Amino acid sequence: MMMINSNYAQQVSQARANNASSINFDYNTPAVEAISGEKDTLTLSDKALAMMNGKELKEVTPTYVRPKSANTLLAESNASTPAKENNKKEHLVVDNRFSEIMQNILDQRLGIDRKKLEELDAMMEEIAKNENMSPEEKQLALEKLAEMRENIIEESSEIRKIAKQTDEDLNK
Repeated sequence: MMMINSNYAQQVSQARANNASSINFDYNTPAVEAISGEKDTLTLSDKALAMMNGKELKEVTPTYVRPKSANTLLAESNASTPAKENNKKEHLVVDNRFSEIMQNILDQRLGIDRKKLEELDAMMEEIAKNENMSPEEKQLALEKLAEMRENIIEESSEIRKIAKQTDEDLNK
């Protein structure tokens, strides 16, 4: 009877350790090593291993703890840390300042008069809130103000193009 061994690396390392000049792969089978009971964690349970060592294993039954819902956790978080609300407000102020700065830079580059646009927006809000006007009148007035707003933006972009062209002509 012939056994085939597929662990060639082990046979080669064994032959080198024994200073052998050749290896016969056909009949060379490694000896099977038994695993002691103390090291056998696959077939023996924790209770059996404890009994082999002369100990008694007490298993504690796990208790079920109902997980908290996301709403409960958020409510607890908000109740325990009211200081976070103040921090959020501070961050909003910083964000508003940054957006205002960016808007000012953009307005300057495009040549847009922000004050005129804000006046038009305020007028649009007043018209929207006015209860004395019919819906048709409101719609017509809002459309006219929107046209005025677009005209202001178009005029500023045309002025910017002309100024840019003038600068290029002067630099030549």
